[in-house]
Amino acid sequence: MKEASENKTSELLIPFVGLFRTFAVALISPYLGLALYRKGLPLPYVGIVYVMLAVIGALGQLFGGAASDKLGRRKVMIFSQIGSGFALVLMGMSFLISGYFVFIVMSLFQNFFGSSNMAAFNAYVGELGSDQNGMIRGYSRMRIGINVGWAAGPLIGGVMIGYLGFKNTWIISGLIVLASSVLFLFLKAKQRFYSNLDISTFKDLDYLKKISPFVLIYAFIAQFGLTLTIYETVNMNVPVSLYGLIYLLNGAIVAVFQMPMAKMLYSKNIVRWIEYGIIFYIVGFFVYAFGGLIYALLGTCITTLGENIVSPLSMTFANLLSKEEKRGSYLGVFGMLSSSSRSLGSLYGSFLLSKLTNPFEIWSSADLLGALSIVYFSLINRSKRSF
Repeated sequence: MKEASENKTSELLIPFVGLFRTFAVALISPYLGLALYRKGLPLPYVGIVYVMLAVIGALGQLFGGAASDKLGRRKVMIFSQIGSGFALVLMGMSFLISGYFVFIVMSLFQNFFGSSNMAAFNAYVGELGSDQNGMIRGYSRMRIGINVGWAAGPLIGGVMIGYLGFKNTWIISGLIVLASSVLFLFLKAKQRFYSNLDISTFKDLDYLKKISPFVLIYAFIAQFGLTLTIYETVNMNVPVSLYGLIYLLNGAIVAVFQMPMAKMLYSKNIVRWIEYGIIFYIVGFFVYAFGGLIYALLGTCITTLGENIVSPLSMTFANLLSKEEKRGSYLGVFGMLSSSSRSLGSLYGSFLLSKLTNPFEIWSSADLLGALSIVYFSLINRSKRSF
């Protein structure tokens, strides 16, 4: 009875943990490149820093997942959250000195700790859900907090930088991250610990085969990020001040509709419904081709409905395929794959924008990636039961 009550409390805390850990980082993340430039780093080298961050983030996912199998989810979440907070504070303090070396080094540490935290958090949420429906419910709650954080963070962060400057905004972000580490103390879960910290997940070829379609899936849905931002603000001349409405709408739709849609997905065929969610993305992306803020908001409504389907089901899919005793390691590999694939998606989107000018050609080419991901995902996973 006590254990059930503790698990229920933990489930209810999940969106708040997701909100505070995400909101604090979202205050500064969109302005990292600008901060590097202001500190004197030439623009061509800013891109190199982002590549370094992607590599470090992937390693952090692997480490955080494997370490949480060995040490426990909560310990890794608390330690990595504290490490992330201190790194952010030091990034802010680095504005007191000239040059960008300290800022870059601390940003790499912050990304490593943040990715480790996310890997352990994903494993923790999956562990709370004893079955498919429980996992869908847990990841849906997690997404609500994360998306609200991403909806509000960049807008508030931009205002804070304007009034308080880069140094104070980064320090405040770090202090919020440090304060939010207290929330992890209230998370409880029945968990066994395992003695071997390894990455033998890479030897599970069946698991790697079944998650391999997510390379295309995450590269495709990543078009909602950098590609859409440049397309709307540069190609379509949507003012940056109004472009933030897209993220606000995205966060609002997740907050309102994620849980009702999650209940609709209970006991459904995960493979088939992930494919349906990708179709929503395909339709929404094509709507962007009509240009202008109104169509951008309409397209966002459609893509976010797809996101509400694909995101919790993808994590549930990866959880159900993983071995219980190495859940963290398996989800660490899945997290590494997803973050790397998103980076590839950004590169693909940048290539489309540099080579194509017709909006319908741009988004049709993006949608081609989505169609291919459905075909590949179906061929790999629908021919037989995956679980």
